[in-house]
Amino acid sequence: MSKTQKQINDRLKAYKKGTVDSPYRITKLTYREPGYLPMQPGAIDADKRFNAQCMDLIIDYVLWFTDNKVKMWGDAKDAVDNKLGPYFTWHDNTPNYVPPVGAIGVANFGTPGYEKYGHIWIVYAKANVNTVQVLEQNWNNEANLPPKLRTDNYYGCTGFWVPKVADSKKTTKKKKKQAKKQMKKLKYNRDEVKGYKLPKRGYKPKGVVIHNDAGSSSAMQYHNSLVNAPYSRLAIGIAHSYISGDTVWQALPESRIAWATADEEGNRDYYSFEVCQSFSASDKTFLDNEQAVFQEAARMLKKWKLPVNRDTVRLHNEFSPTQCPHRSMALHAGYTSTQRAPQDIVNKTKDYFISQIKQYYNGKIPKGSTVINKPTSNNKLATNTGWQQNEHNTWYMSEQATFKVGNEPIAVHMIGPFVNLAISGWLQPGESIKYDEVMLQDGHVWVGYDSFNGRRYLPIRTWNGVAPPNQGLGNLWGTIS
Repeated sequence: MSKTQKQINDRLKAYKKGTVDSPYRITKLTYREPGYLPMQPGAIDADKRFNAQCMDLIIDYVLWFTDNKVKMWGDAKDAVDNKLGPYFTWHDNTPNYVPPVGAIGVANFGTPGYEKYGHIWIVYAKANVNTVQVLEQNWNNEANLPPKLRTDNYYGCTGFWVPKVADSKKTTKKKKKQAKKQMKKLKYNRDEVKGYKLPKRGYKPKGVVIHNDAGSSSAMQYHNSLVNAPYSRLAIGIAHSYISGDTVWQALPESRIAWATADEEGNRDYYSFEVCQSFSASDKTFLDNEQAVFQEAARMLKKWKLPVNRDTVRLHNEFSPTQCPHRSMALHAGYTSTQRAPQDIVNKTKDYFISQIKQYYNGKIPKGSTVINKPTSNNKLATNTGWQQNEHNTWYMSEQATFKVGNEPIAVHMIGPFVNLAISGWLQPGESIKYDEVMLQDGHVWVGYDSFNGRRYLPIRTWNGVAPPNQGLGNLWGTIS
């Protein structure tokens, strides 16, 4: 028979305390597998192989919930292919979905470990659309500890097995109505860029342009790198607002013209928004950033007494030949080419934007888009070489490795992969950084990485300017491992 929510809650608490009533619970320090640490009391080892893995906890939980009728198989990543009906139902990890206590979260993309083996956990408490408290085993990768609590941000999570909970017959109290979802409360920073006073518009904007930043920085990381940037950097591009999570950095007031569309009309007549982290965020995080942009765009359009339509909601690639908004087109129109998008793709993407903005405009909260891509959409390759090109003509690709500086110091740049931009410091011979991105720009090969003070760019060899895959490269200024 199905379990009540109270029974589920009690079971999870017992896992956490190490006192659960299970034949698979370790009751004393146990050495089982060579090469593994001994398992501590309270750990769950359902298959008696490879110690207390994350999947062992879930096998035990499902056996208990189904009265031993269903035993899961495979690694954690295989959980999506198990048949758990009629006891559990599958729910995709969508941006606005909050999983209930007792749901099983399955992570199978986003990191090499997730893609090879997967990871799996149970929702314990404190879930919202951004984070969830989970109960899990083997987060330390030692397979020796009992179930522990951790706060997770849904990264790599493809969906949930949600238990069908029985109604409790022991109470006549009415169930509380689910709280109505509230609009996100946005936080604003309105520090205007100081390096150059951009021209005044003289009239209210005629609409908004939505961009993807082609970067990995958050709104406040852009603030830190651009608020004091010189004219030479602002001339490369500066938008009005940069948005990630619940944070809006308004780099320019609406009264000023931005340099964001590479087009006189686009710059002069429109207000530009950057959806941040289009290179680095998971689909879930990026879609959440998009929703914050839609909410803010609706507020501004309403303020200017403008309708929400194809004339007032525009894309960057309507004004100039660019991939922008590359990530949004991949997610909402399935378009991943490096070529400028055809009009039907532009319209499909715009119409999605409009549908979302209209709901915020009318005081409603849109459902949003479903996360359907297992690898994140920003990692889809437009060519078989792995390289893509952004609106600044920077070639880029994802790569994770360590670079160690050779015999000469190398300048670290803090704004972008251009040699004339601000230098944040120097890496000395023998120092190492772990990078996650490679770029070709400004006569050099660059690697991108996150430092304690924001995104950084390091040139590591020269480049002859020829597009990949036929690029010519100079000698490496260190070693890569």
